[in-house]
Amino acid sequence: MSAEAYLAAMERFRTAAAADDLVLAAFLGGSYAAGRATETSDLDVYVITKREDYGAFWERRHAFVAAWGDPVSLEDVVDFEGLGFDMVLFEFRDGVHGELAFGHTDNFMVIHGGPYEVYVDREGLLDGVEFPLL
Repeated sequence: MSAEAYLAAMERFRTAAAADDLVLAAFLGGSYAAGRATETSDLDVYVITKREDYGAFWERRHAFVAAWGDPVSLEDVVDFEGLGFDMVLFEFRDGVHGELAFGHTDNFMVIHGGPYEVYVDREGLLDGVEFPLL
């Protein structure tokens, strides 16, 4: 898969997250955020809502993914590895694939470990945050 396809998907994700009023913060993680992406890398993206908005946002998770890609495969993972957050594994028609993790203001520190690039941060939630490597 071309790096250009992944870069385009990242920008579409950024745009979709910024346009969604329930998204409090959104960011890029994984090998792309760390500057170590290769031709086999997947896309690791994250959204954070307010605790009280989480249920409503999770209910429309597939529509959110479809807002920034053309999914051919979506797989929900509830309570990922017992860590208390949910995710959607996705693959788009253009071959871009990856993971979208969902967190809220009460659990967002467990949804990621390592470097990240902020895409949306409406209230400064991610200011100075260091996600410990899990």
